[in-house]
Amino acid sequence: MKTKVFITSLLALVLLFSTDAFGQRGRRAPDVRPQQRFSERAEEQRTERHQMADVCQMIPDLTEEQEAEIKSLRLKQIERNTGHRNAMDELRARKRSLTTEAEPDMNAVNDVIDEMTELRNTQMKENVNHRQAIRELLTEEQRVIFDNRTRRAQQGRAHSGRDARSGGRAAHAGGGRW
Repeated sequence: MKTKVFITSLLALVLLFSTDAFGQRGRRAPDVRPQQRFSERAEEQRTERHQMADVCQMIPDLTEEQEAEIKSLRLKQIERNTGHRNAMDELRARKRSLTTEAEPDMNAVNDVIDEMTELRNTQMKENVNHRQAIRELLTEEQRVIFDNRTRRAQQGRAHSGRDARSGGRAAHAGGGRW
């Protein structure tokens, strides 16, 4: 009789502990959708990016004149980049339309690609000019800090986009957008 009670209580304890272990939720609990996990982290990343993007906060000991000029330059750069982004989106849409036709006109596709290349080239040059304009406003110590912090911010952005899961490298052989 004692062995029956002992085995029954032992079985009850094993059952109790096993159900308790199943009740523990891990990082990848089935009732938490992947989108939900990413959206919770996205808000944190968004605030970090905005903090990095505000150049005036990155540089110590700025005068009010420097801050005003940097904010003015930043606003102009944002307007230019918005225009470039819109034009690039239109070119991508046109290229997609041309390449999905029954018989695509490859000369037209190549012309659109050339326009995209010219636009990207212009944007890159304007970004470098913008950066140099900001550097010209700064003292030598401020330049050192600006150069160091913006370089680290750019390296951090390489791991935050579409290719973040592959360490900044494209996840597919093509390397770019598909």
